[in-house]
Amino acid sequence: MAVKRLGCLHAHHSNIRYLEEGLDREVFSCLHFVDPGAIHWLTRAAASEAEAGQVQAKLRGQLEWIAGCGVDAIVITCTNYIAAMSPLEQVLEATGGIPVIAIDEPWFDELLKLGDEAVVAFTNPATVEGTMERLHAHAKQQGRAFKAQTAVSGTGCFELLLQGRETAYAEQVEAFLLGLIHHSSAPVAAAQLSMTDAAARVEAASGARVLSPMQALRSRLEKLR
Repeated sequence: MAVKRLGCLHAHHSNIRYLEEGLDREVFSCLHFVDPGAIHWLTRAAASEAEAGQVQAKLRGQLEWIAGCGVDAIVITCTNYIAAMSPLEQVLEATGGIPVIAIDEPWFDELLKLGDEAVVAFTNPATVEGTMERLHAHAKQQGRAFKAQTAVSGTGCFELLLQGRETAYAEQVEAFLLGLIHHSSAPVAAAQLSMTDAAARVEAASGARVLSPMQALRSRLEKLR
């Protein structure tokens, strides 16, 4: 079986590890592209139509660049970048038809399988609006009336990740997710890839399932084999 090559676009270098450790290396190889300015630009773009256009043009150029590297599929792990993506037809035009997997889409599918409601947990407040808009649109396309509560971790949690303090970040996320499980009867889902480790530890400690994007991505990529 030939190894499938994935072009992975990230807004932060810390996301690289999750794909490298979470995928079968005998089946997939990853070529990583990191745009650390994405979070800054996407925050500005939210308040300016002109800058939103610049972000779309930048993303299109990145997709064209990655597609030219001989990849079998492209995975975008930045949820804000995903929300800023052009319509699918334009995205596929930029990649020459190479599949583009937005990491939240497989997660949406798995989330809807859990039932009609959930608590969706975030550490980065800037990703909430775009992700939830896409989730509700995805549910509507499937004829589902999905009830989702959002929960955002305490002030300063996401900044720990940006500062490179990944252990402290994971510890705060773990406590945050455990608190949600103890206070909610609905399933809890971790919305961001950076929450993967904490979600796994919480599952092991509590026995409750905490759906993370990495779990769902593995299932989707099986279809490329």
